[in-house]
Amino acid sequence: MPPRLLLAGPPWRGEHVVDGKWVGGLLLQLRWVDSACTGGWAPTPASLAPQRDEGAKLARTSARMTPAMISRPSVVALGHPPSTGQTDIARWMSPPAEPVGIRSVPESESRFGLGELTRAALWIWQDRVRTDAYREAIMLHQKFIEGKVVMDVGCGTGILSVFCARAGAKRVYAVDASEIATQASEIVKANNLADKIIVIHGRVEDVDVEEKVDVIISEWMGYMLLYESMLPSVLFARDKWLKPGGLILPSHATLFMAPITNSDRYEGSVDFWCDVYGINMSALVPLAKKFASEEPSIEIVGGENVISWPFVVKHIDCYTFTVEEFKSITTTYKVSSMMLAPIHGFGLWFEVEFNGPAESCSNLSSDSSPLDIIQKKRCRASDSTVVLSTAPEDEPTHWHQTILYFPDPIGVTQDQIIEGSVTITPSEENPRCLNIHLECS
Repeated sequence: MPPRLLLAGPPWRGEHVVDGKWVGGLLLQLRWVDSACTGGWAPTPASLAPQRDEGAKLARTSARMTPAMISRPSVVALGHPPSTGQTDIARWMSPPAEPVGIRSVPESESRFGLGELTRAALWIWQDRVRTDAYREAIMLHQKFIEGKVVMDVGCGTGILSVFCARAGAKRVYAVDASEIATQASEIVKANNLADKIIVIHGRVEDVDVEEKVDVIISEWMGYMLLYESMLPSVLFARDKWLKPGGLILPSHATLFMAPITNSDRYEGSVDFWCDVYGINMSALVPLAKKFASEEPSIEIVGGENVISWPFVVKHIDCYTFTVEEFKSITTTYKVSSMMLAPIHGFGLWFEVEFNGPAESCSNLSSDSSPLDIIQKKRCRASDSTVVLSTAPEDEPTHWHQTILYFPDPIGVTQDQIIEGSVTITPSEENPRCLNIHLECS
């Protein structure tokens, strides 16, 4: 089930296009939306990604959103830097009574409706590309898992824990802060793995595991790789519990970005208002531009929409990356347009690799040339590395691509240089939100 994109704040501050240069900043927020909430507001359908969950509504309050209100997988709300505080969800379901067989952290932060959790889990696990990549990676690295201790960070339904147990793991600690841990425990029992998998209900930063682990596995990636900010939890688990020489799956991640053109989308959401059933509604065009551009869009674009070679925003080695590095990710870029076309915005996508602890991974930096990226992709296709890609040219996943649309397109000619910078930082008010500052000229 794709997420709903919901407005969560006032319009952008400092957004402008001057002499072909675009500068803007935005805040990306992720949180659960209780289906019982009412009084919500959703943006125009032209600015929405595909959606099927008509029951999810946003309730606006003046309270601050806290990390306790966030879990994975989540409904997405994307918005901008608020002038006063954050938004919050008005109503949360109380957790059920704790079942026998689940270890629970006393002050668990999870207060989520199981209906939303179940629907989100179904949508994610129906992503065959994603699930097959994890299963293939586990079997590829079975020699590191068999007879060893594994920690599954953010286990959700526990499917990765089950895969690891079936691959021969001696013991698996399945950790999740949300109420889905209740169902994960039942799934473990139903598959006769209660003697191998221990489900722990709580944040990984708060749980008590009394032994070191040989393997850490996690599906920590959010939209645009970093939306959900689950990576710090994986790094915390790595530093506290992973044995020297241990295995981390996935081991490496790379965030890519490229200018995109999408005239059909722009015409359908903006130019549409110039002639509606023969009625001139062009007075709505400024508002339509605002709605179409004020929220990042989670949607699928094709390779034909990408008008330059992608550039690397950030390459992450999960064996060495630190939380300090995550506090600010900045890169400059300089790419060449491959065609005469309007730039409607920038697309972001990612790929992750599942390498063993002793296996090297060529570091793709922001200075990597298109040839470096192509050669690396061809090399991987010929070896045994498992790669999960969300690129436009690859098979679609539930992550789709993340598009940052401009209010107005910028025309470029073939071979014209497009350059600028992008900075991504966690929000100070809520580290599970992201501030993005993008410049383009």
